[in-house]
Amino acid sequence: MADSTPPPAEFQEPQADTPQQMVLRRAPKITPFLVSGAVLGVVVAFFWVAIMGGTQEYSQTQTLSFFAAIFAIVGLAISARWWMVIDRRSKRAMETVYARPTEDPETADVALTQDDYAQWSHFQQNERLEQARREQFAQAKADAKAKKHSKRK
Repeated sequence: MADSTPPPAEFQEPQADTPQQMVLRRAPKITPFLVSGAVLGVVVAFFWVAIMGGTQEYSQTQTLSFFAAIFAIVGLAISARWWMVIDRRSKRAMETVYARPTEDPETADVALTQDDYAQWSHFQQNERLEQARREQFAQAKADAKAKKHSKRK
């Protein structure tokens, strides 16, 4: 059954002029890394087959297809690993910023569109609500455990 109690006042929607605490992290996107790795693997396969040539058992097209698939997979793996290194490094550079809407973007440290700000505000509100629910659940669990132990005695 869903809990119908309203969230505490500290977890409700903040006022529009009140700064909101947000985490700023410039993380790389994985798709460009993976696509670049696969394409680079296929390009390496073209050069590999051009230099080494085909065999008597297989045509040059068959050899190229085989090596393109193998090198694309290797390129994907290398680019995924490279993305993980860069992503981990970006986690170290996370910073907490305080955001509030402004009409003059020149006065802002970081400019966000209205949609970005609304999305971040919604995300932060959901995070606060989720944290409150976790705390309520942990408290209820602790109360139930204490009640269970008191019944045994």
